[in-house]
Amino acid sequence: MAVRDKTATIGPSRLEQLHLAVAKQATVEILEPRDTLTLSRRLNGINLDLVGDDRNFTALKTSQTIPWGTIRASGPPGTRIRYRVRTGRDVTGTPEFPF
Repeated sequence: MAVRDKTATIGPSRLEQLHLAVAKQATVEILEPRDTLTLSRRLNGINLDLVGDDRNFTALKTSQTIPWGTIRASGPPGTRIRYRVRTGRDVTGTPEFPF
């Protein structure tokens, strides 16, 4: 459905929500800074899942976003994040940027 490049800055809580999905698959890929943030997902509005395989990329399946799911990043306060969000039919399921 959409591909968007976004920016965010991690606040004093050391945690920033990058994307909120409601009944729609989505991916988030960190463009910069690479390999310095910790990504986590909130699945089905309840379960917390830390991303361990790829520190720069994570996905939510449609079933994981009912009623909602989020992708969050944690790191040092003041860190500026550039990232890409893909939703709906534009989700490829694989990272787009080289390591």
